[in-house]
Amino acid sequence: MAQKNIQKEKHLKIIRKMRRKILVLCLIGLISCKKSESFAQENKLVLTKKNIEMNGHIKDILEKQVLSGYAVKENGLDEVSEYQYSIEDYQAAADVSAEILKKNGVKILDNEAFKRKINHIFKYKGSEQVINYLIEYNCPRKEKVFQLDENITISNSNPFFIDKNYNILTEAYFLPFLIDYKKDFPKLYVKEDKDIMQEEKDRKTIKWKDLPNLSELRHMHQQKLIHRNKYLFNDDRASFVWLRSNDTWFLESLVKTFGYVEDKALLDFVLKRNYKDLAELEKIMINCPCGGKNRLNTEVFAVVKGWKKKELSDFSFRIQELMYTLMKREEQGKSEIDFPELTKILSETAYHMSKTDEDSYYNFFPILNLTEKYREEIEKKNFYNNPDLKRVWEETKTGGRWRPGMEEASLKRETLETITLYPRPDFSSTPKQLEISSEDIEYLHKVSDWDFVRVPHMVGYLAPKNPKKHSFLVEEDFTPKEEKGFWDKLFG
Repeated sequence: MAQKNIQKEKHLKIIRKMRRKILVLCLIGLISCKKSESFAQENKLVLTKKNIEMNGHIKDILEKQVLSGYAVKENGLDEVSEYQYSIEDYQAAADVSAEILKKNGVKILDNEAFKRKINHIFKYKGSEQVINYLIEYNCPRKEKVFQLDENITISNSNPFFIDKNYNILTEAYFLPFLIDYKKDFPKLYVKEDKDIMQEEKDRKTIKWKDLPNLSELRHMHQQKLIHRNKYLFNDDRASFVWLRSNDTWFLESLVKTFGYVEDKALLDFVLKRNYKDLAELEKIMINCPCGGKNRLNTEVFAVVKGWKKKELSDFSFRIQELMYTLMKREEQGKSEIDFPELTKILSETAYHMSKTDEDSYYNFFPILNLTEKYREEIEKKNFYNNPDLKRVWEETKTGGRWRPGMEEASLKRETLETITLYPRPDFSSTPKQLEISSEDIEYLHKVSDWDFVRVPHMVGYLAPKNPKKHSFLVEEDFTPKEEKGFWDKLFG
């Protein structure tokens, strides 16, 4: 019995010791949790041990930016940022950007998958360093883009970065555009009022906290960051829909600057927004990949083929205008595309448009046939080894085929009328007078108040009976150098 009591006492001692250890561990855990909770209250973005270690860096940069003020306004002039953005500022922004993306369900690709995406979308194969892009350029620039000028960002552009450290796309953000520092860093919010004083009567520092729409701007920057990355790297179609409504600048830059035309929905969206502007249409149609040759984005034709008839007809006319513009620029020695490349681009454009818009089948190759050097170059290159291009060229180069029996039928017509046909909807272009039956005039569409028509052998424009004071093409000035030779060239 005594032995049993001794054993029982030993068990009780062991249990008591274990309870004490558990209690101590719980107390330590509770203290640790309280410290972590207090730390997290001040730093909401801290989610991992790595970010806890980096937090001091982020907080220091944030404080530096906030206490420098958003901008300075002197003598009632425009607001100007005096902050000197550095690589350290960018790295802090990239740290926060990566954390925001992870918290919002963006799947971060591994290195190989990320490389493939970047090469596919941006047509760039480069170093392992962080690559920067400016909206005006499709290749990485050697110039540093961190130094800000009086227009907030260098070169009046909005640079975005392909960050290969995090495998994300981001920008050189100011941290108050990403972090709600009033909520997450309340001591800094109070310090901002104390440290930024009114310096002079005619010089006012605008505080970040005083921006009336700062919370809306922060939300928009975060949403753009999230949806850009989801669309590009996670193929998220909902994000594409969001970007169409809220970030057209970014979507258009993918097509017009970087030549990303493989997404048909994106290409259709950008085309419809831009095709009536010749300068923007040119950016969509012709792209020069980084370090490559100029190429025609033939993907465009499959997209516009599905458009409504009126839209397709308008697009066809704009393409004709673009062809005239490119040829005129080359004649003036202002073309940035060398002649063989340009001729190939124009030939392919004429070929694909002839196949895409049946109503405009005879409208494109006659433009090239007007100038001998284009005819010679096309034939010298053996029609770019495309037998069908040669066939369409032969059928359409004079503006249409003169079918057997047409001459005899025309002679028998009792009612002939004289019409004046212009090569362009512009009174300054040299017209041609034709005697023709009204039955031989095919009305294709209207351009401003001019009728664009097809007659045997050719196409052209009929002037309005009550012309407007100025033609809509006057400012474009498509007048050819040799006015008198236009119709002679058209007939070959």
